[in-house]
Amino acid sequence: MTYSEIWHRIATSYDDGEARAIARILIEELFGLSYADIVCGATEQLSADDTLRLDTAVRRIEQGEPLQHVLGYADFCGNRFCVNGSVLIPRPETEWLVDEGAKLMSTTATSFPKRILDIGTGSGCIAISLKLRLGDAYVEAWDISEEALRTAESNAQALKAEVTFRKRDALKAEEEGCSEEECLQGGALVSSAPTEQTMDSINSNEGALVSSAPTEQAMDSINSNEANIIAAPWDLIVSNPPYICNSERSAMDDNVLLHEPHTALFVPDDDPLRFYRAIARYALLTLNIGGSLLFECNTRYAEATGKMLSDMGFEEVTVSDDCFGLPRFVRGRKNSHNQ
Repeated sequence: MTYSEIWHRIATSYDDGEARAIARILIEELFGLSYADIVCGATEQLSADDTLRLDTAVRRIEQGEPLQHVLGYADFCGNRFCVNGSVLIPRPETEWLVDEGAKLMSTTATSFPKRILDIGTGSGCIAISLKLRLGDAYVEAWDISEEALRTAESNAQALKAEVTFRKRDALKAEEEGCSEEECLQGGALVSSAPTEQTMDSINSNEGALVSSAPTEQAMDSINSNEANIIAAPWDLIVSNPPYICNSERSAMDDNVLLHEPHTALFVPDDDPLRFYRAIARYALLTLNIGGSLLFECNTRYAEATGKMLSDMGFEEVTVSDDCFGLPRFVRGRKNSHNQ
């Protein structure tokens, strides 16, 4: 089977340029062949078993399966992540969240170690990449899907990244707070309605955590109702939540619609910011003073997301373009008036 035959088969589902690229990557990854090998006819010299393996892979792509699913992995921030039908395939533009988050944590004078939360982690690519960049940081990642969490945990183990994964619903984060176990693991306990004196203790040293030996009066202020307890403040909350409106489905390719989880993709047309609103409310409760919130957005609603954060009281709200020049990322900072 020649390279030309391979990419022409793939071109039934992709344009010619993309089909050529997919064919080249597929052959390179499956057999370790260089592009020079490929154009010089190396695929015609494959063994019968390897030819069958290649034909099977091409057939899967012809049927609409993403290349990353055929290979079983996707590259992100210089590392390889296992992907499957339970998680979104990491996109190159999403690396901005890692770059920006790492930069913020390297320049922000808040608690040490830094505390980072990734909401809607999927494959774990954002949380794991941040942990690998910021080795001393405490990184936690949430998802509502148990299958996605299993994939993320497997990726973390493979890359030797210590990340805490939890099954949590982003839409209920504000009302649920966290369990006592989570709070104890994450740091000092802080009541959902602390006294002014307790908050002064928490917010001292630009939001440093409560000391390991808090005063008796501070301890008395802790709410005994576990449902109302929240964790020690986060320094960074990052999220790439569902943001594609249901009405946009018709413009999407089948390799996305048929092979990536809809719960991680779609939101109702009448409330496209539902996840952003819920996460921002949670961020107002749990971000450290000076902590940041980073979002990846639908380019149609990036400006609206930025305005929402400004209206909620976040400072230094910015909308940034992705690597394709489209407005996709929103950042906001919590100040002392957001308590």
